[in-house]
Amino acid sequence: MPEELIVLPAHYMSIKEMNQDGSISEKLGKLYKENHGLNIESEEEFRSAVTDNLPPQPNSYNDIRQTNMGQKKPEDEEQREMEIGPNRCAIR
Repeated sequence: MPEELIVLPAHYMSIKEMNQDGSISEKLGKLYKENHGLNIESEEEFRSAVTDNLPPQPNSYNDIRQTNMGQKKPEDEEQREMEIGPNRCAIR
């Protein structure tokens, strides 16, 4: 993918990542330079980095997965409840 591609993450780790306009985005090229998780060359090492230290899944994990796969269509209030709690990124 081109290094000029703008990446818009689903969430972020700290306020320091926020741009002047309040958005959270960065060019892919800069992310490759600054994010060690994007530079793991070995597939085995990458898989290990993603899976070896995963914290427990949120209570709503299965509901979120089913929604993302189109198997469940929760009402707005249920969607809000599913979003409450920690977001757990696998790689950063």
